[in-house]
Amino acid sequence: MHFEKTKLESTPDALERYGQICDKCCEKAEHILQEQDDPSPIANMVREVIYYARHLGQFEHTLAEAYTVTKRIEECLYEHPRLMLELKLLQLELVNYAEAIEGHEFNITDDLRKEIEQLKSNIQAADEGRFGDIHDGRMLKSDPVEWTRQYEDAIDDADREAYANLTDVPHGMGFCFAYWAEKRAALAKRGIEWRSPNIMNPRVMFD
Repeated sequence: MHFEKTKLESTPDALERYGQICDKCCEKAEHILQEQDDPSPIANMVREVIYYARHLGQFEHTLAEAYTVTKRIEECLYEHPRLMLELKLLQLELVNYAEAIEGHEFNITDDLRKEIEQLKSNIQAADEGRFGDIHDGRMLKSDPVEWTRQYEDAIDDADREAYANLTDVPHGMGFCFAYWAEKRAALAKRGIEWRSPNIMNPRVMFD
């Protein structure tokens, strides 16, 4: 298995430190979502986990740890399909390396490959403007513009702006509507017309 070369150290202390960095990123991301805070920092936390997990995945004794942190941070990542694809591809590398060590294929591998192919298909459809061909498998409808590179490149700045305008608004019932309105306005400034979940799902009650 060939991993991207890094400039990181390989001593036991260094590997332990890298694992702790990944854990801290996961904890911070989970806390942000739990508190309904500005999610814009999470993408960089995911990038940091990818960087260190790729290095940890080169060593048999930290391979499982590398995979675990990628799965953990995955649960915190939204609205970044290309970054999610990068994370999933790393997971597949880690799984394939583990399979080579164990000498057999794991049950999760086929599902992981299908997830990767679906991400690739949706991203390509968005890049080509074929929004009707995008299938994300979620129960609630979402605006397919969320799969475009333009949206992905703008969403963190838009979220920062939206939350900056909501500092005095309690993050309780009804907050989602205030957030969606600010987010929609922030995206419009960046040339993106975005339809919020309540617009996409008019018969669904949100709180």
